[in-house]
Amino acid sequence: MLDQIINSPSLNRYIISFKTGETLFLEGDDTQDIYFLLSGKVAVLKGRTRIAEISDEGSVFGEMSFLLGEKRTATVKAINDIKVIRIPKEELSTFLNEFPEVVREFAKYLARRLDETSQIMYGLKEFSDQLPDAVILTDKDGNILSWNNAAANLYGREENQMRHRSAEEIYEDPKEYRAFLDKVISEDAIREKILMVRHPERGMRHISTSTTALYDGQHNFQGVLSLGRDVTSVEVLERRYQRTRRWLIPSLVLLVVLISGIFFGYPYFSKGYKITDIRKRELRDDLAVNSRLLRSLLVKPFEEGDRSGTTLVLKGFFDVQKGITTPYIGLVLLNKDKKVFDVYSIEPGVDVEEMVGSSYADIHFKGDEDALYKVLTLYRAHKDHPMGYKGTEIAFKLYKDNNLLGWLIFQVDMEVLKRKYNVDEKDLRKFHFGESEKNSE
Repeated sequence: MLDQIINSPSLNRYIISFKTGETLFLEGDDTQDIYFLLSGKVAVLKGRTRIAEISDEGSVFGEMSFLLGEKRTATVKAINDIKVIRIPKEELSTFLNEFPEVVREFAKYLARRLDETSQIMYGLKEFSDQLPDAVILTDKDGNILSWNNAAANLYGREENQMRHRSAEEIYEDPKEYRAFLDKVISEDAIREKILMVRHPERGMRHISTSTTALYDGQHNFQGVLSLGRDVTSVEVLERRYQRTRRWLIPSLVLLVVLISGIFFGYPYFSKGYKITDIRKRELRDDLAVNSRLLRSLLVKPFEEGDRSGTTLVLKGFFDVQKGITTPYIGLVLLNKDKKVFDVYSIEPGVDVEEMVGSSYADIHFKGDEDALYKVLTLYRAHKDHPMGYKGTEIAFKLYKDNNLLGWLIFQVDMEVLKRKYNVDEKDLRKFHFGESEKNSE
């Protein structure tokens, strides 16, 4: 960009050099200068996390603070020795008068940025439409910006009916929703609550709603992202269980002298086992849905060897689940030779790049030979565990046209599985997934 002016002698007064490691500007500061990269490479950081690198000659950065009149949303540091054109905000008019061609090139640059952002938003919308949970995005005033197909089915309203309307209209008790939302925002934390929704056709529903507040780079509240799941059947079962227990206790006290202890405890424990089975089935169904969805999205980029494409899908899987207690801590993609093609992990201390290219060939895949999935037990290196720590993973075969492409592996947290679903490794190996899933790729 701007090749026609970069070598102009008139630019000398704007050219500045930075040494390796020097900071051009910091996240949160008030400077609003615009930079054009002449040589070298810079890193863009949010906090301590590097989110991008800029190395193309003529690339623009720092423009958002100038255009929006706000504080810097990221830190920029020199990766190596660099040269830049720095245009102070107060001298921008003079600069543009001297180099009017910059206006045209700068407009083209912003148009490309807008197009890229639009493509990303479209991709995220397509991805969210394939999720089984209802996804709702609202602005800071509580008005709905977007929701997916699952939300339309769950709440009985199409997106075009609800766009720009208040999210409070969905819930049977708007005051309860507002109080829940105020608590989420004030405590800056993710919360989950069961709220009542009146579906136009199916009547009253119990919706487990997980909501997280969204903030900009200066921690200004911008809106909320909510995920909803119909738990009506489980909630009704729980309430029946509680009513039955309240009725049985006084009755059993009267009958204790007449019946044995085994009959006294049976109604309570038998009902408890039913709830445990429901939770195990819930985990199995969740695995089935997530594995089928991910496999359908991964087949094309995986077959083409497009790691950037597979990484986008793996990252998107965890992004849309923020705010939900999930047993998944990572995803691994193996080729048919059981070598790691791609990895995404939310566990701190995991070196993803070091895992890429490693092999699972020596790891025993436990399960029936013809089963669609296998359960793996392995020990992984970790900076906090020099001797390695035990990990449990669930591997699903990845097919296209009945040809094995490789494996999709879910890395799970066994403590969450035990606490939330009462499931251990033995239970995982007993799960059954329909053979039709192989042909659904």
